[in-house]
Amino acid sequence: MTSEHEAALQVTRLLWKLENELDAAFATAGELATALPRARAEARLSAVVGQHAFEMLGQAMMAIGQARGHTVQSHRILEKVGQTIGFDADEYGDNRPKPPQTTGIVEALPLRAAA
Repeated sequence: MTSEHEAALQVTRLLWKLENELDAAFATAGELATALPRARAEARLSAVVGQHAFEMLGQAMMAIGQARGHTVQSHRILEKVGQTIGFDADEYGDNRPKPPQTTGIVEALPLRAAA
């Protein structure tokens, strides 16, 4: 294995690690977001109590989502770099199917009356 390929493999492993850790952070934040209102209700506290924490947690989750998006974009860029040096990440386990690159914009469907 060439030194270029060794470096690419190290980058690949670190990229997968970052992607997995961001997913875990988002999942943990989701668990916390679920636990906070339940804890407030069980303690019979006013909805005013902890409102700032709810807002900050929401912002933290958005930041994690943005970090994940930036990491996905980095992944796509690094795949192209790998191709230029002849590195095939599929040989090292990155053979999961990937959807085509998107802009992040979701098409809104028209509203309809609910029955």
